[in-house]
Amino acid sequence: MNTSSFVFKFTEKMLAAVQENRLVEPGDGVVVGVSGGPDSVCLLHVLHSLQEILKIRLYAVHINHMLRGGEADADEEYTVSLCSRLDIPLVTVRKDIAAMAASTGLSLEEAGRDVRYSEFRKHASAVGAVKIAVAHNRNDQAETVMMNIIRGTGTAGLSGMEYKRDDVIRPLLDVDRDEIERYCNEAGLSPRTDSSNLEQDFTRNRVRLGLFPYINEKFGASIVDSLCRLSQNASMDERFIDKCASEGFEKAVVERKVHLVSFDIGQLRDLDPAVRIRVLRIGITHVSGSTKGIGNVHYKALLELVDKGTTGSAAELPGGIRAVVSYDVIRIFSVKAANTGNSSDEEYSVQLIIPGVTFVPALGSEMTASVIIPENIDKNNMVGYNPNVQYFDYDKVKQGINIRNRRNGDIFKPLRSNGTKKLKEFFIDAKIPREDRSKIPMLAIGNEIIWIIGYKISDKFKVTENTRSVLKIEYNRRGHNDSRY
Repeated sequence: MNTSSFVFKFTEKMLAAVQENRLVEPGDGVVVGVSGGPDSVCLLHVLHSLQEILKIRLYAVHINHMLRGGEADADEEYTVSLCSRLDIPLVTVRKDIAAMAASTGLSLEEAGRDVRYSEFRKHASAVGAVKIAVAHNRNDQAETVMMNIIRGTGTAGLSGMEYKRDDVIRPLLDVDRDEIERYCNEAGLSPRTDSSNLEQDFTRNRVRLGLFPYINEKFGASIVDSLCRLSQNASMDERFIDKCASEGFEKAVVERKVHLVSFDIGQLRDLDPAVRIRVLRIGITHVSGSTKGIGNVHYKALLELVDKGTTGSAAELPGGIRAVVSYDVIRIFSVKAANTGNSSDEEYSVQLIIPGVTFVPALGSEMTASVIIPENIDKNNMVGYNPNVQYFDYDKVKQGINIRNRRNGDIFKPLRSNGTKKLKEFFIDAKIPREDRSKIPMLAIGNEIIWIIGYKISDKFKVTENTRSVLKIEYNRRGHNDSRY
């Protein structure tokens, strides 16, 4: 196979992966994280080759972690030169990761990851991009699954990384590292080599350089192939259990507020333990925006509260979350929000950027809006209950959507209801305390509410079989915080 033939077939493979997994839509702005190494250079180069076919806009972000002195500076210089040659807008950022890790107690790996995604999202918001492309490949997937196994993970960790999760896409996820290096070589690219990747000072490096070669040699197996098959099998199981959990959540939940959720203990006990723990996980996500820092010991504490059902018993969880049993109900809530009122009672209103990311200062939150066709809706993600993601008929809403709290005269037609009512009447019917009503964020067009975040969308703007364009809106309180990335 000659050079042009391999590069062509590789590019075709990437096009198929992007289209089959619906990673982008025509008109999307895509921020690409570029370190200067083979993986990210390959990703940027391939996406540049496919830019016109996919009808996307590309932007690049390079983070200098200031850990490797002149070597890191050379990585930055190479990335600047590459993006200039490809005519791709580039932003370079310098962050002292060592100092950040020391001040936060995070590892260098964790601090670096947090900074990268924070900067990627910041730039995406600035340029109106709705996707962040990162260069994780098949070998990275296997390493991630193995590290999760070492930590004692469940099926979610065995599933590893996904082609698409929220606004993050991974076009190279089914590509071997050897293929990437060959592409760079035959495409005339000269990516940088990070010398720290050759040292066994980090867990991932020890897995890649020590554990994997040992297993391959001693057991005659391709551990990367085996772990990637495991990931695919676990992903199917995880989707099924998530579907069961979404149904279980709706049966068990008795109260939903911005930073509080309550469950009927009897309903929780009726659920299979595998489903019960996921229902509690959904509750934590509703309260805090993520389950970061929540481990097996914390879920065990919650399950014990449910099993015993002793009024007054409680459990403290990371991130200022508390669970308390009161008679036949377990309440999970944010202590900070309960003590200070984390959402403002004062009026605020910010117009939603479509497509793009909108920051809402009053909430310290972001809203990501993207327009897609119905066929490209990820049915698996729609099945699972996520109170922070909803879909609307774009032709019915168009522009002019505001993110705000309630106003006098607001009206709302709840999903699957027969008529429109005053927003105040919905709050009364939903038994939402008067003191909490101004703290609930919502989307509105004029005085008509289209989504009460964490509760319901309007029946008037729902997706139907006649919908031609879908508006997907994600409410993100804390930004990227999935530990599997």
